[in-house]
Amino acid sequence: MRHRHYILALVACLAAAAPAQAQWAVIDVQAIAQLVQQIQTMQQQLSVAQTQLAQARSALDTMTGPRGMQTLLGGVQRNYLPLNATQLFAPLPGGGGYPAFAQAVMSSAASNAVLSPAQLALLAPADQSHLIAARETNAVRQSVAQTALGNASGRFAEIQSLIAAIARAGDQKAILELQARIVAELGMLQSEQNKLATLSQTLQAQDAVNALRDREAALAAQGEFATRLRPAP
Repeated sequence: MRHRHYILALVACLAAAAPAQAQWAVIDVQAIAQLVQQIQTMQQQLSVAQTQLAQARSALDTMTGPRGMQTLLGGVQRNYLPLNATQLFAPLPGGGGYPAFAQAVMSSAASNAVLSPAQLALLAPADQSHLIAARETNAVRQSVAQTALGNASGRFAEIQSLIAAIARAGDQKAILELQARIVAELGMLQSEQNKLATLSQTLQAQDAVNALRDREAALAAQGEFATRLRPAP
């Protein structure tokens, strides 16, 4: 009877130990190795994505952002000549907003004059006015030509600065900016040529006005044609 109790106790112990053994963790080595491989693959993909992002940002930087090409030739004086006929013939001291040009005109008129102020004062007022107008027109024409020539000579250094900027155009955006700056400069040069041509036409028109005034003054001094050769009583 006692032996039977021992057997029953042993069976009970075995029955109680069986569930405890079922709770032990089972490690799947193959699954862990596969998971590590997946993580490594994801890390490689992330590294490739970061490299591609950096390349995309670098490409974007070459096409966006300022490169400073717009500041080239920023200190060049563009409107160095009067803008209209009123400013072209404006007297000193104001000179119509172009005092340096007006001073050059007056200096040119004085240096080209043959009659002294005393000799000019001996002429009739109408003759004085016509002579002064002719002097001013010729002086304006000479000053325009001299100023334009001086400015054209300075353009060589300006164009050289654009040429030197080619070496600094290190990416696509800089090249595009430089090309746009050159195109803008060509447009300004064309505008300047058009302005010089217009000023030349204005001076030609003033010459025609002066010539017409001289003819009218001569006719007025001679009298009417019907009575010009009639002897005086």
